[in-house]
Parts: sequence; C-alpha cells; structure tokens
Amino acid sequence: MIAMTLRFLFLLTATLLLAACAVATPEERRIHADRLGGEAALAPLAIRTADFDLHARLRAEPGSELLVIFIEGDGFAWKRVNERSADPTPLNPVALALAARDPSPAVAWLARPCQFTGGETARNCHSDLWTGARYSERVIAASDEAIGILKQKAGAARVALVGYSGGGAVAALVATRRDDVVWLKTVAAPLDTVAFTAHHKVAPLAGSLNPAARAARLAALPQIHYAGTDDDIVPPSINRSFLARMGETRCIALKELPGMSHGKGWEEAWSDIGAEIPACR
Repeated sequence: MIAMTLRFLFLLTATLLLAACAVATPEERRIHADRLGGEAALAPLAIRTADFDLHARLRAEPGSELLVIFIEGDGFAWKRVNERSADPTPLNPVALALAARDPSPAVAWLARPCQFTGGETARNCHSDLWTGARYSERVIAASDEAIGILKQKAGAARVALVGYSGGGAVAALVATRRDDVVWLKTVAAPLDTVAFTAHHKVAPLAGSLNPAARAARLAALPQIHYAGTDDDIVPPSINRSFLARMGETRCIALKELPGMSHGKGWEEAWSDIGAEIPACR
C-alpha cells in the first residue's frame, strides 16, 4: 500500500511537471512567480505566523471591503517515485495565475507553508508538510493566521476564498473556522481526501484533515466548486462525494467543465468563470 501511495504521488508530480513544460530549480520557480505577480501589481509579502514563514502577494485599492484570497496548490511534492522533494515550491503556480487575472479591487495570493521560502531549510519545515500532512492542523492554522494578517493589511472587513487543487482543501478547512468568509470557490480540489485516496487505491493521507468530514459546517456558505471532466487526478466524483456530506446544498454549486484537466486550461477559463459569484438559491 505504501508503494502504491508513492507511485501515485509521483505520477501526480509528473503530471504537473508536464503541465509546467520544464523542470525548474526553486530559484527559477520564484523568478517565474515574481514575473506573474509583478505583471499583475501583486506586491510580495513575507508573513510570519506562529509556526511558519509564508509567502504571499497583495493588491488592494483603498476602501476595499472584500479581499479575495487565492490559495496555492500542493506544489512539487515528490522528486522521484520514492524520494520526496526538498522544496515544494510549485513549478506551475496556477492559483497565482488565477489571482493575476482577477479584476477584484482587492486580491491576495497565499502560498502554502514552505513554498517559496526555502523548503526544508525554512522555519519548522519538513517534507511531511507537503506529503501526508499537507492538510494537517498546523498547516490549516498557519493558513488561517496568514489570512487574518492579509485581511488586516488590506483594510478589508470580509474575505472570499479561492483554492486551486490542494489549496481548495485548505480553503474549505479554513472557512470552517472563520466567521468573515462570504463565499468559497475551489478549482480541481480534492475536497474529500478519503474518496480521493480510495479512487486512486492508495493509503489515506496520514496526518491530514479531511474537508468532507467538516462539510456540514459549510452548508450555509455560498460556494462554487469547479471540476474538469478530463481531470484524472481529481475527477468530479471527488467533489460529488464532498457535496454528499454537506446535507443542505442550496448554497452550493458544482460546475463540471468539459475538456478541462487538472493543470491546464484554468487560467484561460478564469476570464469567464472568475466573475461568477457564489449565491444561495
């Protein structure tokens, strides 16, 4: 079972490598992200939380009431089949690309712990945090703390959360513990980690929280979850499993986009779907 888990996670990393078209060093990945963020006037921020130093970006017009925060995916977790990456900085920061395209008056992007900050050399970082414990209590608590700091820096009263891939799982888990989130959107997100690992016939993500186990707490929060019909990593069935745990679903929409895969097409599609605002029916 452990070997199956390693093979699957390596295949996931390999898929994202192909999507990025090239293997890049952590420094090259940072340069690419700096270019993306700079072109969109998203200023870099270093956020120090109780456990980790997180990398973020922010663009906020004065007087903005709502801050839309994009949370990055799991990143470069595995270097080889049985070798963890020493630095999870993503090769293709999809959430950052989406944030760069978003026209909202106040936009922020938040990297995951240990991304863009040095990987295993960063404060309190260990490869568990981007493998089996990627959605652990420590990770969610740090992300929640960072979101509070971004909100304060933007001068906003409320936040909306958008998460790509594993960032969607983080966004959902954070939303269960905040009272200032007005809506939630996820893109290709493994919102039921038990269904996710069962689908791939691998061992559960030991040390991680499962958003689906807390889904009922989000029933009254307006949400849109986007899934690609050609996504072999997180097929729409994973999102349906999350919704099945929700109970009341009048505030939730699942939108399955034909032809979309896990790592390709979302940036282009965001010009249309990014303007959609979740609402209760």
